[in-house]
Amino acid sequence: MGLRRFYENCQLPEYTGNSLYPSGRVVSPNYMSGLPVNYKKIKAQDEEILKLIQKDFCCYQSSVPEEHTVAGNMYTHSMPNYERILREGFLSYIPRIEKIKDSDMREGLMHLINGIECYIKRCVAYLESVGADGNLISALKQVPMHPARDLYEAVVCWNFVLYLDGCDNLGCVASGLYPYYKGEDIINLLRNLFDNLDVNDGYTMALGMDYNPLTLQCLEAVKGKRRPMIELFVDQNTPNEIWEKAFESIRTSNGQPAFYNPQVLLGGLQKKFKNIRDEDIKKFCGGGCTEAMLAGLSNVGSLDAGINLLLILEKCIKTELVIAKDFDDFYMKYINAVKEVVDTVTTEIGNSQTERAKHNPLPMRTLLIDDCIDNGLDYNNGGARYKWSIINFAGMINVIDAMLVIRDYIFENNIFSATELIAKLEKNDKDFLVRLRNHSVSFGSDNSDANSFSNKISTDIFSMLDDKKPPFGEGFLPASIQFMSQVKAGKKVGATPDGREAGAPLCDSLAAIFGKDTKGPTALLNSVTSLNLNRALGVPVLNFNIDPDFKDEVLKALILGYMKQGGIQIQITCISREMLEEAYRNPEEHKNLVVRVGGYSEYFYRLNDELKRMVIERTIQNEV
Repeated sequence: MGLRRFYENCQLPEYTGNSLYPSGRVVSPNYMSGLPVNYKKIKAQDEEILKLIQKDFCCYQSSVPEEHTVAGNMYTHSMPNYERILREGFLSYIPRIEKIKDSDMREGLMHLINGIECYIKRCVAYLESVGADGNLISALKQVPMHPARDLYEAVVCWNFVLYLDGCDNLGCVASGLYPYYKGEDIINLLRNLFDNLDVNDGYTMALGMDYNPLTLQCLEAVKGKRRPMIELFVDQNTPNEIWEKAFESIRTSNGQPAFYNPQVLLGGLQKKFKNIRDEDIKKFCGGGCTEAMLAGLSNVGSLDAGINLLLILEKCIKTELVIAKDFDDFYMKYINAVKEVVDTVTTEIGNSQTERAKHNPLPMRTLLIDDCIDNGLDYNNGGARYKWSIINFAGMINVIDAMLVIRDYIFENNIFSATELIAKLEKNDKDFLVRLRNHSVSFGSDNSDANSFSNKISTDIFSMLDDKKPPFGEGFLPASIQFMSQVKAGKKVGATPDGREAGAPLCDSLAAIFGKDTKGPTALLNSVTSLNLNRALGVPVLNFNIDPDFKDEVLKALILGYMKQGGIQIQITCISREMLEEAYRNPEEHKNLVVRVGGYSEYFYRLNDELKRMVIERTIQNEV
């Protein structure tokens, strides 16, 4: 009823002459709480109302330990089933809603449908009153209440539904619109759609293997844009025109698209979750940054938690290193400590899911995502067709390098004692840390010893989720996605044996520690694929910086070679260090400069100082 009243009475978005409406920043129901609430305004006006809202509707807050919420804390991104709404229209949903046995759910969804219909009529009347484009008015008289009849109506509908869902995610645009395509050029329409997602801080869209002319138009429309973050699936059969258009976009320094491996990722998900249908796996789309889900069909915790692996190691060094019999003994003490945290985190995710199911229904997502209506269950109460939980493992590369130092310097070669290491770390001895950082056996250099250890520890950690199952979902998936969280997470951790200073950021997702990937791009990619990526289906992120003068054929071969070895995802920032330094010194003159930050595209000038320096310090691969 609250949502219905909102749509009946909210201020309508201003018409600015664009081909799509709404356009620009618009207040929409939040996709986490389901409420169109501005808490700051309510707090300023009425503390009692705020308390009531928080008591009755905000029970989705997480009970996951705060130190293990790196990049995620019971977040739930998703995307509507745009294609079904285009095909059927909302009015066709009414007979399905009327079959729901739960009277509260049935009546609630009918209120929502009525509210949306009223909102559309209000929008049409407003557009007519300001002399808006007649084609736009005609389209909104048809969609989304009725099926789309042509490509323009389909895009108008897609945009309108995007705003209903809080502008979170665009789903599979090219394949979803293609049934309406008759050879039209809709690049400007797509740019309008993409700008609407961008200005509302939305996230991604996917371009699958079913390439069509709209795939190329999407890649053209995203040039120079921060959002959407595009996931492009490629393999050895991908047409040259797709590669060429993708590389053209990358050269605009926007980090778009990222490249995804269909064989490992899609095949791995179907192997992990046997209930995924062949026709549904084609609807893969990352929610939030890159988190694995299926467009229009999923309720995925993305991210539900983020385990700070380096924080756990720091505690183990202080309590276990001196008493460890040998390296294997210390390693197992660490693995057991991680397992204890994993047990706690997964239990608390389950507790939070249960509370959310009781207290935080999401009518809009229940309406927009299959099979909530047909199951007669709310989105948060298990209604969606596919459900799983994704957990971020943060700081793994720091841990790998730190463990190799502990093994070689303390246990193998007796260069210094455990007591001396602990004392030097506590003092944040910078000369000592430089010495540790220069250890020759490290991740990123394709060292066979380091690669072997990387495979072992990643297997041991990722497999901790294998036998766990949340109350709402088929299982847990590991990921490594830091986006902007590595700075905050690093502040909680003292100096560590990988040579990292106290309070410094954690590693950049799965990339090597800065300065340790100087043996060329192939060495770096070989190190990354030494990790057990087959288990990290959440998705593991790799930031890869290249010089703007790269050769298309060399980069294509590098990407395909990486994927042949098991690489799942690679996202590329194409920019020189000189340009980054210039943008750092003169941010006002470079406000359109976009960089990739761990699964996440952002305007460089918006990053805090530490993140800017991290991006600048990345190794820029100039051999491609």
